[in-house]
Amino acid sequence: MRAREMSNMEVVLGRKLFSSLLVAFILALSILCLYYGTSFAPGLPRRGASDGDDADGGSRMFADVELFPGAPSSLYGESANLVVKSLPVCDMRLSELIPCLDRSLIYQLKLRVNLTLMEHYERHCPPAGRRFNCLIPPPVGYKVPIRWPASRDQVWKANIPHTHLAEEKSDQRWMVVNGDKINFPGGGTHFHAGADKYIIHIAQMLKFRSDNLSDGGNIRTVLDVGCGVASFGAYLLNHNIIAMSLAPNDVHENQIQFALERGIPSTLGVLGTKRLPYPSRSFELAHCSRCRIDWLQRDGILLLELDRVLRPGGYFVYSSPEAYATDEKNRRIWNAMSDLVRRMCWKVASKRNQTVIWAKPLTNGCYMRRNPSTLPPLCSSDEDPDAAWNVPMKACITPYSNRVSSAKGMELVSWPQRLVTPCPRLEEVGISDEKYNKDTEVWNWRVLEYWKQMKPEIQQDSFRNIMDMTANFGGFAASLVNKHVWVMNVIPVSESSKLKIIYDRGLIGTLHDWCESFSSYPHVEPKVDALSMGEERVLIIRKKLWKGSPEKP
Repeated sequence: MRAREMSNMEVVLGRKLFSSLLVAFILALSILCLYYGTSFAPGLPRRGASDGDDADGGSRMFADVELFPGAPSSLYGESANLVVKSLPVCDMRLSELIPCLDRSLIYQLKLRVNLTLMEHYERHCPPAGRRFNCLIPPPVGYKVPIRWPASRDQVWKANIPHTHLAEEKSDQRWMVVNGDKINFPGGGTHFHAGADKYIIHIAQMLKFRSDNLSDGGNIRTVLDVGCGVASFGAYLLNHNIIAMSLAPNDVHENQIQFALERGIPSTLGVLGTKRLPYPSRSFELAHCSRCRIDWLQRDGILLLELDRVLRPGGYFVYSSPEAYATDEKNRRIWNAMSDLVRRMCWKVASKRNQTVIWAKPLTNGCYMRRNPSTLPPLCSSDEDPDAAWNVPMKACITPYSNRVSSAKGMELVSWPQRLVTPCPRLEEVGISDEKYNKDTEVWNWRVLEYWKQMKPEIQQDSFRNIMDMTANFGGFAASLVNKHVWVMNVIPVSESSKLKIIYDRGLIGTLHDWCESFSSYPHVEPKVDALSMGEERVLIIRKKLWKGSPEKP
């Protein structure tokens, strides 16, 4: 009898032990699912996919947690009923994916592009069935980026594990590998002694006071084409000049990635077949230092694109063997280029050693005095010089409006007063000075309030690269001018006319269609997003969210 009781007790204890182990296993499995959920969680379903299939070939899931709680349905458009619970993480092989600049896609889709015209470096976005619906992972060993201003001169090698540029450009002092860091001595293909000395040299060529290239605030926005790792733009900041440093995702494929990791204003782009995404008369100076661009091709179409975005009286600084070499080939190129710029009404402002600086005319006078048959011709009057999103280039000269020609310039005040002074082109977009000033005032107050809320969460110089995804007149960026940050002001293509206001107040930005991927590397831009949602603004600071539209009481 006692033996039977002992046997029953063992059975009961065994069942209890099994139940306890089963509960523990379920709890452990739940914790693992919660922790690693994004590793195997399915993505957001795509429109048009059947109930059993996802357009990307993976499983799908309807979410029940909003990405932006309380945001208006207009943010989501037609997909207002679809909200995100979790997103899968992409394969590590995609850690540097730029969807619309993925050259492998061109070959997979067998797109017919003209390599001579650099079409393979232009934007080609994947069709719906080939879009990745996952989060881009950081590279192995990724570290929090070095803070500005130290980041100008060094970055973590683990964040951009590519050293081929350091090896290829070792004699030009682009960059140097130093243990777990990559250092940037400030050199370039043309300015081995350093960009700082080169910039002073340019200012001296133009006889600007105090050897400062800003010329007392008259030069503020610069376009640097073929910029390398953007050391020229980095050292322009010491002169209160901001440059849009531009380079393609070419054989030096990580140059802009390095520039952004350093915290230098820069973007991916190419002078190919389409206009640059900037309005006319945006830059006071354009720069090419051995940028390896054939300026004579297609009747000078690429140089004419620079002419379009240069302001009246703007400068083109050209440092290249053609400007000084005496061999027959370079002399032939120089003579042809000199003839082209003469017909474009440019004049030599200065020429010394290996650099020549041309100046664009202030008025239409020279254009009107040309023989009507002179090439390149003037663009037709129905051409919109400010149209810049997916617009083909044309080999023609963009003349000034009657107002600009009569005023002999843009009528802009010098920097920093330019930042807050209403500009003449506000009239072109139908904005009154009063509305513009009110926008500036409101954004000054908003940013002050945002900064108060962020102060307990951030350290000094935590942010450097900032993007305003719907920049309007640039009030958000203007309010941050005294912080150690720079802002990429993005204007949606539906509001493209506003981008000229951004440039006229001495800021930089670009056009974009937010139905497509942005042309930038993962993890380097931005660290802060300002999203416009109708009357609301949402400021995302890493994983924290401040929402609402604070108004000054």
